[in-house]
Amino acid sequence: MSKVLSIEERLQRHHDYWNGVHQKRPLTCFRVGSHFFSREFAANDNIIEKGHVVTADQVIVDDYLPDYERMYQDLETLGQDCFFAAEPCTGFPWMEAIFGADVIGSTVSFVSHPIYSDPEELLENIKKVKLGATNPWYQKYLEFSEKLTKLANGRFPVAQPILRGVTDTAGSLISQMELAYGIIDEPEIFKQVFDIIVEGQRALIADQYKVTEPFHGGRSFGFYHLWAPGSVMWYQEDLASLMSKNHYEQYLRKTSERYIEGYDYSLVHLHPTSFIHLDGILSLKNLSVVEITKDEGLNMTDILPECKKVLESGKKLSIGMGYFTKEDIDVIYEEMPHHSTHINIITHKLDEAKELLDYIDSKNW
Repeated sequence: MSKVLSIEERLQRHHDYWNGVHQKRPLTCFRVGSHFFSREFAANDNIIEKGHVVTADQVIVDDYLPDYERMYQDLETLGQDCFFAAEPCTGFPWMEAIFGADVIGSTVSFVSHPIYSDPEELLENIKKVKLGATNPWYQKYLEFSEKLTKLANGRFPVAQPILRGVTDTAGSLISQMELAYGIIDEPEIFKQVFDIIVEGQRALIADQYKVTEPFHGGRSFGFYHLWAPGSVMWYQEDLASLMSKNHYEQYLRKTSERYIEGYDYSLVHLHPTSFIHLDGILSLKNLSVVEITKDEGLNMTDILPECKKVLESGKKLSIGMGYFTKEDIDVIYEEMPHHSTHINIITHKLDEAKELLDYIDSKNW
């Protein structure tokens, strides 16, 4: 049975990760439940009905707090390396909502539907979006951040959830098909659109920092629960899978550099469908971590070459937000360097997490 580590032991294991020293085991953390993160909160039960349009005033933050406390208490019994991090409810499409999209229940999660028909309409309208006090979803995000900070009371960090990137947000507002056509037909419009979205996320995280507190001198990459001894920012571009390498250089190099500008540590989330862009991502000078998601139906062998490539580049590696088998752990143990690796594992039940962590500890890392 894995022992519960002290705060000092967990901090040291994170420092070992960042410093690239030999790890006693990969920096390991768990999320218990399923990929449908919205269903983990009882407060969503009344608003997640399929087709229901959710307004920010229907989201009662206080009603979510008992489930955050439950998650924290459960994970503290595990003996994992990472610190539970509380994020404004990950199930909401925050960036799309902030830029004007409706939030719609889908029984298991929340989605948004395209609201603009062409690039000109998209640009015209997102230019008009006001961030701050008059934007209800922007304010709801900050309300979550402030109340979670009070709930934490120094016990755990409060951090950033999934905030969809420039391609994802634009594709949600105008449709993925229109995005794919638009980056070819209207490059100057989409460069402006992408710049506006980047600045929106930077403003949101800057304001989140104002109402949250550092945790033991650092911050956490929310969703991945990876602590760093400084300021952090992470971003994703799932719809980059629709783009060519040339499009990455034309559109996403600038926005990627802008996302992480001014932060001590940074992370990009990457699905195997976007491995075409891995070389471009690894060439980002100030990027700290590449997170490779082990998607459903894949095992560690399927993504092993790319994981090794990240480590060989000098970047840190995070693998996860997926279900891992003991065979996956064997591949990590036998085939990968034992440094600078973080694994973020989903299990259906707490007992499954304990069993897998015991198996990881049984290896002679």
